Amino acid sequence: MQKMQLITLVGKGFCRAEGENTRLDAFDRFDGKCEACKRQSSNRVLRCLATLIAACVFLLVVGNAVIAADRTTLFLPLAPEVEGSESGEGLFADVALGEQASPGWKAYRRLWQAHHADPANPGIRRFLGLPLKGDFESTAKRGRGAPRWLGWKSGSYAQVDTAHFVLYSKADREASMRVAEDLERCYWVWTQMFFPLWESSAQVSLALKDMGDDESVTSFLESSPQRITTRRKLRVVLCSNADEYRKVLGATPGVELSTGFYSDKYKTVLLFASEQDDPATRRHELVHQLFREATRSGLGRSMPATNEGFWLIEGIAGYFESLYLGPEIATVGGWDSSRLQFARYRLLVGGDSMSMDELRQDGREAAQARSDIARWYAHAILRTHQLLDGRSARDRQWVYDQLATLYKINAESASLEDELDWSGLDRSVRKFLTVDDQHLADNRVSYPIQQLCLAGCEVSETGLQTIPVSPSLQWLDLSRLPIGNAAVQRLVPEPEKLEQLNLEATRIDSGLQNWLRKATKLNEVDLSWTKMGDGAIESLSGATKITTLWMTGTQISDQSLAAILKMPDLESVDVQRTKISGAGVKQLQAGGSQLDVNPLELRTQ
Repeated sequence: MQKMQLITLVGKGFCRAEGENTRLDAFDRFDGKCEACKRQSSNRVLRCLATLIAACVFLLVVGNAVIAADRTTLFLPLAPEVEGSESGEGLFADVALGEQASPGWKAYRRLWQAHHADPANPGIRRFLGLPLKGDFESTAKRGRGAPRWLGWKSGSYAQVDTAHFVLYSKADREASMRVAEDLERCYWVWTQMFFPLWESSAQVSLALKDMGDDESVTSFLESSPQRITTRRKLRVVLCSNADEYRKVLGATPGVELSTGFYSDKYKTVLLFASEQDDPATRRHELVHQLFREATRSGLGRSMPATNEGFWLIEGIAGYFESLYLGPEIATVGGWDSSRLQFARYRLLVGGDSMSMDELRQDGREAAQARSDIARWYAHAILRTHQLLDGRSARDRQWVYDQLATLYKINAESASLEDELDWSGLDRSVRKFLTVDDQHLADNRVSYPIQQLCLAGCEVSETGLQTIPVSPSLQWLDLSRLPIGNAAVQRLVPEPEKLEQLNLEATRIDSGLQNWLRKATKLNEVDLSWTKMGDGAIESLSGATKITTLWMTGTQISDQSLAAILKMPDLESVDVQRTKISGAGVKQLQAGGSQLDVNPLELRTQ
C-alpha cells in the first residue's frame, strides 16, 4: 500500500488525495492574500449585456427544468406513473462528441428519450431492467454475506440489493435507502456519459443495430424484446459513523482524514453515514469503481496510470462531483460546479497555474509523493472540466481515448491520431474560468448553489440576477464586482449558513449591516476597500468563529478595537489604510501573541 501524503492547508476548499486504497479530504483553497501583495482595485470595463435576450438564444428547456448549454444533459429513470414528455433538447453526451459518436451510443440516447416520452412503456422498462412500479427497486434483509475482511458479525448489519449494487450497511434504514437509490441513479447517468467504455455498450449496440432512424423505439422493442445484462453487482459498504469506518480501515494511512474510498484490492467502495450527507465523495468513489468494474477493463490486479496520466484518473472522479440530479434530468459539469469555484479563486485571484505538461508527467506514485498534492488535485480536476465542458468534440474524444488506455478498455470508438494542443489549453484556461453576464444568461442554473466565486470575472448585478436564491450558500466571493447591497441580499436573503464572505472592492455600504448580523457562522470575512465602517464590526459580534478579518481600506476606527479583540478565534486581521490610529494598531498587536496584525504587504503607487 502506498504511503499517503498528509495535507495541511489554509482556508476552505475540497480536495482528495488517493492512496492505493484510500482517499483523503483536505482543505484546498489557499489564501492568495497571504502569498501576494494586495493592491487597491482599479476600475475595470465590465460587459453588461441584455440577459433577457441572451437567455432566449442558448437556454434549453426540458419540462420544467432549465438545461444550461455548458454541461452534459443525461436522463434519469422515471416511475411509470410520471407523465411523459418529449426530451429532445440538451447537450447530450453523444451529441457533444459529434461525428465520433457511434450509432449504438446514439441509439442508446434515443432509448432514454423514448423512456421519458412514455415512462410506463413495458418494453423499454424491460430492456433497461427498470421496475414495473416506481423508478427504484430494492430489497433489504438482515445481512449474512458481507466479506470477511469487514469483521462484521452475521446479522449485525443490513444487506440492500438493487439492480446493480449490493450495499452492506450499519447505518439506519433511511440513510441506507438514500445511498442505494443515489447509487442506482448515478449508475444510469454514468452509462450514458461513458457509453463507449461501459461493459454493456456492445450488447446494447447489437440489440439496437437494426433500429431504423425513423423507427420508433417502442415498436422496435415490441418486435425484438431484449434486456441489458451485467456481469455482477458492485459492492458498497456503508458504516454507521466515522469511528466504525476508521475501525474497518484499521491502519490505512490517512484514515483519520478520509470520508470514503474505493478499494482496488477488495473491489469495494467504503463510506460512512453522517448528519450531513456527502454525495460528492460518494460519487467520486463510485466513478473509480465504475471505470474499474463496470467496464471490460484489462487491468487485472494492476493499478491504472502507474507511470503517467494519473491526473485524469482523479480528474474524472472529481469532475463527477459536479453531478446534479433533478427530478427527471441530470447534468454534469458547468460553470457553477463547486470545484470550479475553488479553481477560479486559485487561478484568477491567486495567479496559481499549472501547465498540462507538469500535470501529465506524473504517475500514481509520483503524484502522491508531491508536497503540493492538494494543488495538483485542484488543477487536475480543473483541466478535466476544461476538456469536457469547453465545447470541443476533439478534446472530449481525447478524454475517452485516454480513459480507455489507462484502464485498458477495448472500446469500439474512433480514436485521435494526434495529441492535443497542450500549450493552447494552457493559454485558454483563464478564459474558460472567466464568466460574464452573457455566459450566466446562456447557462442558467435552476437550483440553489453552495459555493460561488466570481472574483476575477466580468459579472454585474444583471448577471447575478440569473442565479437562483441560494439559502444554503457557504462561500460567497464577489470581490471587485460592481455590485451593491441589494444584489448580495437577493442572492442570500438569510446568510445563516455562510462561512466565508469576500466582498472586497464592491459597492456595499453600511446598509448591509443588518444582513451581516445574521451571518453568525462566518469564519473568514473580507470587506476591504468598501465603505464599511465601525458598524460592520459591531454587526459581526455574533460571528464568534471568525479567524480571518480583512478590513483594509475601510472606514473603521479605534472605536472597533474592543470588538475586534473580543473575537475569540481571531488569528489574522488587517486594518491598514483605515482610521485606526498607530496606537490602536499597537493595542491590537498587544492583544494576543497569536494574533497576526496587518499581514498584508501593500504596494505604494
